[in-house]
Amino acid sequence: MDITTIVVYLIGGIGIGSVITTIITTISRKREILNERVYKEKRGAYLGLLRSLHNAAVEPSEKNAKEYALWQTRIQLFGSKESADFAQKIVDTAPGSGVRHLAFEGLLKAMRDDLKNCK
Repeated sequence: MDITTIVVYLIGGIGIGSVITTIITTISRKREILNERVYKEKRGAYLGLLRSLHNAAVEPSEKNAKEYALWQTRIQLFGSKESADFAQKIVDTAPGSGVRHLAFEGLLKAMRDDLKNCK
């Protein structure tokens, strides 16, 4: 093997390595952007649900109940199944009951777990 062949192999190897590094970096960055977008969407849906739950508790009305139902639907679309199930349990239980309190605690835990899995 002469020096020219070695130089050609080295230059070719460095070029291929750069291309592979660029591809891996691009794929990694796209995945990071997607994960951040999913996290923000879930976080927004969860905060909206909690806000609407608060509004419904402070001032029970048909309007606030419908707002909660809208956020509940967003949780079904963007949140975890566990979060959606606990959001429904809150609807199915009586205000101030121990069962509702457990449902609320379960909802918070499911939300936390889901958001941790996004990062």
